[in-house]
Amino acid sequence: MPQIGWSEILVIILVAILVIGPKDLPVVIKKFVQIKNGIKNYVNSFQKGIDDIVQEQEKDIKKIVNIDLDDENKKKKDKS
Repeated sequence: MPQIGWSEILVIILVAILVIGPKDLPVVIKKFVQIKNGIKNYVNSFQKGIDDIVQEQEKDIKKIVNIDLDDENKKKKDKS
């Protein structure tokens, strides 16, 4: 991820003031933050959904492995 220094931030702020204007800058910043937070929430919920699916699959795999191990143990006991 690229790193932005203080000089780059200052240039971005100056360009924003010149392009947007000092009157509308707070409104634009507020809207930008709202959009950023919305995207962040969407990504977090998507990631949580994927994590939930993975955990569910892991539980299913563990159940299958335990069932297979139990069956093998029963077969070994029956042979004895």
